[in-house]
Amino acid sequence: MKSIIVLALGLGMSFLVNAQGIPVLEKVYSGKTSETSINASKKNPKTQTQDVPATLTIIKQDGPHVEFTYQNPNYKAYEIGTISPDGKKLQIAYKGGSGVYEINGNKLTGCGAGRVNEGPFGQWINTYYAWCDDLTAK
Repeated sequence: MKSIIVLALGLGMSFLVNAQGIPVLEKVYSGKTSETSINASKKNPKTQTQDVPATLTIIKQDGPHVEFTYQNPNYKAYEIGTISPDGKKLQIAYKGGSGVYEINGNKLTGCGAGRVNEGPFGQWINTYYAWCDDLTAK
């Protein structure tokens, strides 16, 4: 019986230590996104690069689980993510792609990649993109 109590206390303590490593993210981050995209069609391949202003808004955070929106002048998406146990990374997933942010104080910096999968068939077939964000809490 004594070992069960010690085990339960030990597990409880480890959860408290892990919970302390998870930061509470700020509500709004803004900055810029650098994007590279390629339409790899055989008839008309085209590569495009651009830097655009961007905003990431936290909708809900429950411990390491995060729900947020990402928006730039041409795009708005609902995304989800999970903060690493050490509180230093936010891995995200969204329709068509994924990425990882480094959490450093009031900054989120990270990169990811995906495939465009919306719009008329001819516009999104074989279109891929990569991005990097540099965002700071307001």
